[in-house]
Amino acid sequence: MEAAGTARGKQARGGHPWLQGLACGALLTFAPAFALLLGVLLAPALVAVLLDRRPGQPVARAVFLAGTAFALAPAWHLFAGGPSLGAALDLLQEPPVLAPAWLAGACGWALCEILPMLLRIAAETRAAARVAALKAEAKALRETWDLESG
Repeated sequence: MEAAGTARGKQARGGHPWLQGLACGALLTFAPAFALLLGVLLAPALVAVLLDRRPGQPVARAVFLAGTAFALAPAWHLFAGGPSLGAALDLLQEPPVLAPAWLAGACGWALCEILPMLLRIAAETRAAARVAALKAEAKALRETWDLESG
C-alpha cells in the first residue's frame, strides 16, 4: 500500500517538466510578444534556475518572485498597448523597464546568499559579547564573595 503511494508521488512529480514545457510552447506559439518580454525581464531568474542546485531551488524562487514583481507592469502595458513584437522590443529598450526587473532579481539573489552570512556574523558577535559579559559578571561575583582565596 505504501509502495503504491510512493510510486504515485514519483509519477506526479515526473509530469511537471512536461507540463512546463507545454506551457512554454503554448506561450511562444500564441503570445510571442509576452514570451519575449517576460523572457528578457526574467532572464536572471532563468539563470538562477540553471545554477541553483539546492532542493526546492530557494534562490531561484526568490529571484523569480522579485523579478516578477517588476515584470507585471511592463506586461500590462504591452497588453494594453497591443501585444506585438515591436511593442515588446520598444518596452525592452527603455532602461526604466529592464533595469528594475534585473535589479530586483539581483536583490533576491543577494537576500538568499548574503543575508544568511550577515545574520550568522551578527549572531556570533552577539554570542561573544554575551560570553564576555557573563565572564565579567562571574569575575565580579568571585571578587565580591572572595571565592578565589579559599
